[in-house]
Amino acid sequence: MTTSTATLSKARKGFLASLDDTQLSTELLLDVLTQAQAQTPELVVSYEAGEAKSPIDNDPVSWTSSYYSRHKILAEHNFSRERLEHLIRVRDHFRKQSIKGFVPSSERTSATVENSRTASMHYTPSANLKKFVDEGDLLTIRTALRMELNDNRLSSEELRAALSWVKTKVPGLCESYSEKAFARAMDPDRNHWTSEYYDGQVVYLKANFAEERYLHQIDVRSLLRERGVEGFVAIAPKPKTASSQASPATLQQQHHSSQSQRSPLSSSSSELNPVFKTALMIGGTIAALVVFLIALVK
Repeated sequence: MTTSTATLSKARKGFLASLDDTQLSTELLLDVLTQAQAQTPELVVSYEAGEAKSPIDNDPVSWTSSYYSRHKILAEHNFSRERLEHLIRVRDHFRKQSIKGFVPSSERTSATVENSRTASMHYTPSANLKKFVDEGDLLTIRTALRMELNDNRLSSEELRAALSWVKTKVPGLCESYSEKAFARAMDPDRNHWTSEYYDGQVVYLKANFAEERYLHQIDVRSLLRERGVEGFVAIAPKPKTASSQASPATLQQQHHSSQSQRSPLSSSSSELNPVFKTALMIGGTIAALVVFLIALVK
């Protein structure tokens, strides 16, 4: 697989930006890093500790905010597993020491929390979907739309509205329906609609981003949640008040209990990965990062 330097750069910047989100746990950041490296090995480079690349200091006594900032800048030029894990450890140490700027706030800002969408003519896109549409890159726009299917807080009506909204903003969004080696036919028999069938159709949608396939995926998803299939059960939308039913902490706990649902690197692609799905549900910089990571897979 050949990955463009620009796309790799965006993913790396996205991960480093995620470190600034105080709502993200140490555990989730390490999980995302592990999955990202397993999926796209070229994302991470070899560790360099020469004079121009300040070596890592494992003594917490030396860890200050300026030390953290310097090593974060160094990680931009030496995006190695060692430097990233070190940054996460330093970040975790600061969190435990209750240092300002690293301690999770009681609630996210309204801009980050806002994940409610209103279907039909009143539809409002998620912040991430709007971000990628505004940037205009067709690959990441399609990826972001596929990621919307993973948000169990969204109804079928909201997903259809999302597709309609993006179509009005992005000419040529959808391809003509076709069947080929990696985009086989859709099965109209609802008795055959299982989670395995859904996973296969995810791959076909990626190979042939046709409106018919996206709408079919919504229908299959809807039936699976009606049947109560694990991994598809609807989650109540997060209210705008502080009494959130799906807080970032809760979602991060939920992803560990769901890890057994599907293999992290299954043939049905990493967008079904429970770690990535949790990150998408949390939103913000981590969700934008996941979209870039998924877009890296050809």
